[in-house]
Amino acid sequence: MNKQQQIKVFIADDHPIVLQGVSCVLSNNPAFQVVGTAASGDELSRKLLHAKPNVLLLDLNMPGKDFYENINWVKTNAPSVKILAYTSYHTTDLVRSLIHDGAAGYLPKTATPAEIAEAIQCVSQGEIHVTMVAHAQSDATPVTEHAASLPDDFRKRLGLSRREQEILVLISRGLSSQRIGQTLYISKHTVETHRKNILRKLDFNSSTELVKFAVQQRLV
Repeated sequence: MNKQQQIKVFIADDHPIVLQGVSCVLSNNPAFQVVGTAASGDELSRKLLHAKPNVLLLDLNMPGKDFYENINWVKTNAPSVKILAYTSYHTTDLVRSLIHDGAAGYLPKTATPAEIAEAIQCVSQGEIHVTMVAHAQSDATPVTEHAASLPDDFRKRLGLSRREQEILVLISRGLSSQRIGQTLYISKHTVETHRKNILRKLDFNSSTELVKFAVQQRLV
């Protein structure tokens, strides 16, 4: 295949074995050309523009910028690049939020080489591609099951919707429910409902715990 016809792929992941493995898989497929890799959000922002990829295969949990910041940076600075979120984390809220914020697709790290190739080809053609996982978390999953399947703080955070994360940040900045509602153009009652849902999902009992969690996750 002519190199000009190949899909140029940039891979961002902080695990060397993933970078090497996926790079090898794609390099052995004549449809693709790996044009760059990065192991952090900062490295991604330094290298991506020069590499000029068609598709960015983006891990969510990397050092440096928050994954939403990475998505926003790419959409602002390289809007033609299609973002394919590539992660071991999966909830329906997460997938919905990623697509809403500009990702062109979602791919679990359990995907086969054929599924990786299919996903990259789909998003490169302007399609939205979501590969779901068996037994993925449902929004209706009971709290006890949900907590058992989210063993670390990053997983807990991904159980929150984008709106809930926004409200968590504002709570951590000391804003009242009334002020948060005015900031987000929603009612105080809606803010209070979100607050209760955040506490439930994170299995916390107080705003102090929410603030500590937000600081640990570098949200504030």
